Amino acid sequence: MQTEEDTAAAEEPILEEGSGREQQRPQQQSLASSLCRESHWKCLLLTLLMYGCFATLAWCALCRVPVLGASLPLGADDDSAAAAYYSDIVHLESPCSSGYVYIPLAFLAMLYVVYLVECWHCFSKTSMLAHAEFQEVYERVQRLQQATPCIWWKAISYHYVRRTRQVTRYRNGDAYTTTQVYHERVNTHASSSEFDYARYGVKDVSKELLDLPLHPAVRLRFTKCFSFSSARAEAAYLTQRARFFGENEGLDDYMEAREGMHLKNVDFREHILAFPDPVHPPWFSRHRVFWLASAFLLSWPLRVVSEYRTAYVHYHVEKLFGEDEDSVGGGAWGWFAGRDRH
Repeated sequence: MQTEEDTAAAEEPILEEGSGREQQRPQQQSLASSLCRESHWKCLLLTLLMYGCFATLAWCALCRVPVLGASLPLGADDDSAAAAYYSDIVHLESPCSSGYVYIPLAFLAMLYVVYLVECWHCFSKTSMLAHAEFQEVYERVQRLQQATPCIWWKAISYHYVRRTRQVTRYRNGDAYTTTQVYHERVNTHASSSEFDYARYGVKDVSKELLDLPLHPAVRLRFTKCFSFSSARAEAAYLTQRARFFGENEGLDDYMEAREGMHLKNVDFREHILAFPDPVHPPWFSRHRVFWLASAFLLSWPLRVVSEYRTAYVHYHVEKLFGEDEDSVGGGAWGWFAGRDRH
């Protein structure tokens, strides 16, 4: 019979024993830190402005101000009305009775449209994130740890060519043609190479990710980095890098240098939003709840709750080169987040 402890242990993949990995857990934010991370100040400002418009409309409906008006004496007939004496009396009316009520209404309609556009922008950013189950995240982390790294360099030689083109412009309704001078980049040579670390070895020293199921939602950010455990491996990296860029430096007027690290046979994604069950996410992450709250001007409080209930993890996939070397010393260290460096 399987106990609850065995079931909980089966949810997390077992890493190799004796690896000596450091442990990393999701960080649950406080309310103040969640506001500092994502303040959503545009949504808050628009919401407060619309509340101000509602307060103005309520003031127009409830408040009464004294207004001077003319009155006809009682008992006056139509013939004597023209010659009758009119006296001014004071009566109470709404301060927006002369059409001023349409001013806050127009501002409210305009602000509500801008507010919905801002809500759509926030919704689209969250929808573009890759959604995964906690078990899938553990499996992805294992694949990243077992993946073979590849540190690459790329050099593109180019120069600029001065060209001219005919451009039609309009002035006072008349069309005239002018000659425009521009510079076009022309690539003449491209070369790439990889760091050969077969003699020095490589080891994954990434941390062990734990305790994802303890949170209703976890937002993960993955970055790639590498370091060296021996001076010989570091010197070999710097020598190969300098030799490659030195061979391509004088081939043309300019050279664009790129370098990076990718993991072979792995679909690397920088941002992932994980849930216990992506089909049934927590209530604050559901699309219907978001749009219902947005329709009633409660989008900002819902976002604050969502940020507060979501834990964050910045996971570094780190590869250590020079593991097979006997000498150990301080080495170079580099970060790559899935982008090229120029």
